[in-house]
Amino acid sequence: MRRMAAAGLLAALLGPGAALAQNACPGHLSATTLAPLPHGAVLGIALRNDDATGRALRDATEAALRRAGYRLGEPATHRLSWRGGLSTPGGGRSGNDPFSFRDADNNPDGDDLSWMRDLSSPRSSSRRRGGAPPQRLTGSVELRDRATGRVIWTAVLSCDRQGSDQAALIRTLVGAVVPAIGETVAGRAF
Repeated sequence: MRRMAAAGLLAALLGPGAALAQNACPGHLSATTLAPLPHGAVLGIALRNDDATGRALRDATEAALRRAGYRLGEPATHRLSWRGGLSTPGGGRSGNDPFSFRDADNNPDGDDLSWMRDLSSPRSSSRRRGGAPPQRLTGSVELRDRATGRVIWTAVLSCDRQGSDQAALIRTLVGAVVPAIGETVAGRAF
């Protein structure tokens, strides 16, 4: 009884919907710095296509990079790219396998982002009748020197997707990745 009253008070203080808010994909990130990011580097976001998901990821990443003090523009000296995949318990993957860079020669800088799709879209909801199974998102992010083609920083992340809100997922992932750029970290929770 006391817990319920405290939860009600907390919800009233935080405002409508705040008590229901949750991380879109709680998980962990590990990152490795392979070479320093040079002073004066100009960053760009590498994406395979320019669909709504790609634009949303690019815009959120660019905004976070600007807030963190990075320079952005073209021509970029370094490119940040995203790869990922979703899996459900008992098998079944979608998107690109972030640990299999079979297309790295053709596309070292980007991903088709199907793994980040809006789970509430009609295309995906038809596959999810009877309730949504939990989904595990695994991904990698690379920062590559365009002149040499070398990866200078890389991160691997893994999280359990909560809900179907694509915008919240993008905010969560960008919020985990951008502060770690240039750092070596092991298992940082987000």
